[in-house]
Amino acid sequence: MSPRHTPSLLGPLARARFQRAGVLTSLALVVGGGLVAPAAAAAQAVSERPAATPQTGDKCKPHKPHKSREAVEAYTGKDKCKGATGATGPKGATGATGPTGATGPTGATGATGATGTPGGNGTPGATGATGATGATGATGATGATGAVGPCVEIDASQDSNNFELRAALTPPVMGGPNRTYAGIRDLTTATPGPFLWTDLTGHTGYPQNACGISIAQHAQGNQVEGDLRIDVITTTGAIYETKCAVVTSDRTLNCADNPWILVNRQPAVGQTNGGIIVP
Repeated sequence: MSPRHTPSLLGPLARARFQRAGVLTSLALVVGGGLVAPAAAAAQAVSERPAATPQTGDKCKPHKPHKSREAVEAYTGKDKCKGATGATGPKGATGATGPTGATGPTGATGATGATGTPGGNGTPGATGATGATGATGATGATGATGAVGPCVEIDASQDSNNFELRAALTPPVMGGPNRTYAGIRDLTTATPGPFLWTDLTGHTGYPQNACGISIAQHAQGNQVEGDLRIDVITTTGAIYETKCAVVTSDRTLNCADNPWILVNRQPAVGQTNGGIIVP
């Protein structure tokens, strides 16, 4: 015959607590008596726990074996009878805008772009038509007379085989009048000698505006001293004359103390074998 089961006077919750207390007591006795190791005692106590009785009236998980709420919480820490999720609450107000962040550092300068292709040369335009000739303009007024240019001239004479003569007119040196010179050169040597010049500008009566010059030699028979004449003409047309002696012994000139004098007569317009008498 099967053993007779006596109904328990305790409810499901009380029985579960009683069973858990019994398991813990048995485990403590086994460990304390040194009969088994703690891990083995724990395994044995768990295996001796009675199986849960199916509960048809449990609202948490219908038609499944029921574990007490306290047992589930003790082993898993979770409540299997968690209620339904509540409705989502209204959206909260938008928070205030935060302060603007600091400006970041300036980025590096980009690389220079490539040079563009030069444009082509345009086609030259056609030559325009020649315009009509303009009327002749009126004759302009006569310009002022320009300054007198520099007076430069030279003349030569050779009436002897022993020497030759020169007369030269040059521009001023460091201001002052144009300069007048008389020159002589020895021809008695195989090679003609150098010219020897005498400055006549400082002689008495020298015209300050002399601009042209000439020279002439007058031989007087067998005289050793030759007679030399030098003439200049000024920018106003006046003619002045001086003379020098030729020293034939050494082919030099002696022009000392010979002043410049106006030639008598002076040229005059319309005269024939005449002229202006110098007083």
